[in-house]
Amino acid sequence: MTRDNFIPEHRRYSQRLARLEKQNNSAQAREHQPISNKVVGIKKQRRNSSKKRISVLVWIFGLVLLVMIYIISPLSKVTDITISGNNELSNERVEKATTIWRGRLIWTAFFAQRHLEHEAKIRDPQIRSLKVKLRGPQSVHVAITENHLLGEGQIGKQKYAVLTNGQLQLTTAQNTNIDFKGFEKNREQLKFLGQQLGKLKPVIYHGISSIEYQPTKESPHQIILYMKDGNTVKANLTNVGDKLKYYPSILTKMKGQGVVDLRVGAYSYDYGSKDK
Repeated sequence: MTRDNFIPEHRRYSQRLARLEKQNNSAQAREHQPISNKVVGIKKQRRNSSKKRISVLVWIFGLVLLVMIYIISPLSKVTDITISGNNELSNERVEKATTIWRGRLIWTAFFAQRHLEHEAKIRDPQIRSLKVKLRGPQSVHVAITENHLLGEGQIGKQKYAVLTNGQLQLTTAQNTNIDFKGFEKNREQLKFLGQQLGKLKPVIYHGISSIEYQPTKESPHQIILYMKDGNTVKANLTNVGDKLKYYPSILTKMKGQGVVDLRVGAYSYDYGSKDK
């Protein structure tokens, strides 16, 4: 290496060494700063941390306070109730069964739907399902589906309403639907018949005037249905729901009033013809 090249290299080395010494001195100065400065920094950090915690607590407390004020205020109470899906049940009867009344906390009605549905079914078996919807800050809508009323039957000394899900409900109302006869000592058969008829379209079971339970040795499950159109139907309690659905199509083939036999197969004959 020539002398001319050596001089610039030496200068660069000297400059690099000077920078390193300067950085080292700065680091030592920071390490040996007065303890009072460190204490001040720590106190400042603690104050900032305390402010943040206090701010969070104030927000939480304020939110809880607002919720409590809302709960005890009239704004959280139900003032308007609408009901849909009830054809046989009155609005008053639905409200009583569901325990959703004006003045009840609106959120307890919305978030406790399953409990309300369970209790409503117990209080009134004609309620099949229930759903609560919020229509406003103080308005709820109750949508229900019904177990339709088929008619009434006598069990022992008590009169029961027969529903399309097979449930029996004590009643004192005047019967305007199907009159179930011969079930005084056959409670389970009556419940099963209700389930069978529940499979049918309303237009079919609304066309039944009365049903008699007439078991025989040859037909141990025989029932006789007296239709409002003047026809008589012989069927089995065990499958009447599956077979009676063909009744409208059978009528189109009948020339006049007569008997429809659904016990074995399906056929019909006029009252005037020889009894089959």
